[in-house]
Amino acid sequence: MTKYEIVYAETAVKHLDAIEHGDGEYLAKIIQKIELCLGEHLFDRIGLCNKKKLKGKENTHRLHIQRKYTVFYKVMGAKGNRFAQVHLIMGFEEAHQMYPHIDL
Repeated sequence: MTKYEIVYAETAVKHLDAIEHGDGEYLAKIIQKIELCLGEHLFDRIGLCNKKKLKGKENTHRLHIQRKYTVFYKVMGAKGNRFAQVHLIMGFEEAHQMYPHIDL
């Protein structure tokens, strides 16, 4: 159990399924990083978590998992009951091309 709840949108689940088929050995690392960075340290700045709020996007953030994958998520809920809602998980290069077009 983590400090903050993590909710996966349907699109994120589809992305995880695709990663499992194409890069299955890396899937566990992605999930561990999401649980650590969003489940335990959602609002903390720690060196293990390369998180950043996206400019011009309300409550929308990204989490880099090494230089291989990027997770796009929103911080939801009222103060005291905040949680992370994961929307997209995609390759690092693909994600960088999508930054201006992200609309969660």
